[in-house]
Formats: sequence, C-alpha cells, structure tokens
Amino acid sequence: MKQEHFLFVDVVSSIFLLILLLCNFFGMLYITEGSMLLSLAVSLIIVVCYYFVLQLLKRNKERMLNQGYLKSTASLFFIVFVVFGLISYVFMIHLVNIEKNSRKAIQKEADEKVLLVKNLTTQYDKRANESLQTFEALFKGKLQAYKNQRTNILRNELGNPPFNLPEAILNSPSASIDVSASTNAILNAYQVKYNNNHKLLDSLVFKKADSYNQIFQQWDRLGLATNYVALNDFVKSSATLVNEKIKELPVDNEPIRVTISERNLPLDSPIALAKIYSPDYLLPLIIILIMHAFILIPYFTYRVRKYNSPRLKDAEAEIINRGGTIEL
Repeated sequence: MKQEHFLFVDVVSSIFLLILLLCNFFGMLYITEGSMLLSLAVSLIIVVCYYFVLQLLKRNKERMLNQGYLKSTASLFFIVFVVFGLISYVFMIHLVNIEKNSRKAIQKEADEKVLLVKNLTTQYDKRANESLQTFEALFKGKLQAYKNQRTNILRNELGNPPFNLPEAILNSPSASIDVSASTNAILNAYQVKYNNNHKLLDSLVFKKADSYNQIFQQWDRLGLATNYVALNDFVKSSATLVNEKIKELPVDNEPIRVTISERNLPLDSPIALAKIYSPDYLLPLIIILIMHAFILIPYFTYRVRKYNSPRLKDAEAEIINRGGTIEL
C-alpha cells in the first residue's frame, strides 16, 4: 500500500512537471521567435533540474527536519527550486500576457496584412483587364491609321513595344493588312502571359495569404511566432512580385505603392511587451504556486523519522557531522 501511495504521488508530480514543461516551452517559443529546438531544450533542462532537486529534497528531508530547516545546508535546495520557479513564472507571465492581452491585436494585425496582400492580386487582375482593353483599342486605332497613312512615326510605334508588330506586316501592302487579325494575334500573346501570371500569383500570393490567415485566426501556437516574424517579409515579397507582373502589362503598368508598418509587437521580449500590455501577475502566480505544490507532493508525503529526544538529536547530529551534511 505504501509503495502504491508513493507511485501515485510520483505520477501526479510527473504530470504537473509535464504541464510545466509545456507552459515553459510555449513561453520560450515566443521569446526565441519560433525556435522549437531551443525552446524544447531549455524547457527540458529546467524540468530535469526540477526533478533532481526534488529527489535531493526527499533524500535530505529527515536531516533537515531534525537539524532544523534554517540550520541545515540541505535547505539550499529550496532556493534552487525557487529560482527555477521564478524562471517558470516569467515564462508564464509572458505566455498569459500574449494569450490574454495580445492575441486580438496580433490577429487584427495579421488580418490587415493578409487582406492587403489579397488586394494586391485583385488590383493586378483589375489593372490587367483594363490594360488589355485599352491596349486593344489603342493598337487597333494606330494600325488602322498606319493602314490609311503609312508614316514613319506610326511604323516605329507599331514595330516597338508594347505593340511589337512583325516587320512582315509593316512592310506588306495596306490592302493586305488585316487590322482585327493582327490585333488579336498580338493581344493573344499578352492574354496568355496574363493568364500565366494570374495562376502564379494565385499560387504564390493569394493561397499563401490564406495559409497565413489560417495560422493566426486558428491561433496555431507552434507556427505563430515564426510566421508573425515572417509576415512582413511575405507582404514585401508579394508586393514586389505583383509589381513585376504589372510591368509586363502593355499599358498602364505603373507599380502599386505599398506601405506597411514594420513595427511588430515584441513577442520575443517579455519586458518590452509588458510596457505595451500590462500583464496579469496574479493569475500566473496562482498557476505556478498550484503547479509547484503538486510537483512537491512526493516531498510532502515522504515519511521520515522525527527525533524528539535531545540525546537522539545529538547522536543524529554527530552522525551527520561525521558523515557529511548533504545526501546526494
């Protein structure tokens, strides 16, 4: 029965150590800007240290109880325990501050940037359709004018971008120039290029913007910190790509001006974030205290001998002094 009791309290303690590991991991994940390996390594080190300090406290409980907690050097292990508790408390404050205070602001910021990127593709489609319509009317007008009056000015315009009319047509007799057929042939080349660009932007910009939106709106904690940092770069690269495709339009190919705020919330700094959003210190403290109480259950329930006789105390003290002060 005693063995089962100690097994049970060890399981309870281990469960809360695991919960503490997860809390520290997610708190570290924001501080390290999404580095899972580093966050997991630090969290594991802290939890392993918790475990070993707990075992040392159990082994030295009898000595501390009989010598007095203030007199026993083994009580220093409590200080180590408190230090790790303070570290976990900082991680917990930061995690709760993000989850409770910063979440809506992060989602709103991400939603605005995703919407901006999506609007870029919409503007490209609108600009492309208007450009092709304008180009068609302009090309027909110039080619018809060239057919009626073959001037060098019109010939140079039609032979160079964006019209690029072949020399064979420019040199052919006016009667043999088919304005509609020539216009459709040149226009078709631009239409094919637009269709390809539309598919490219839909794949690299629009759909990727949807994936970013999903991460932030569904609050994917594992990918949130990394993607929050990468979101500004995604907006810039998307704007650059869209403007490159706009330059390929025959007319009206001026780039779209995009302005974004590059000042992200300092998710990697608990102190800097606390200056923007005042954290809740009480809730993390209560959580940490409850978790540490359950983690220490094996120590609290560990049974040791208590010497009430001064003579027994002196004998125990002599043995302790002879054999050392701390049991490792």
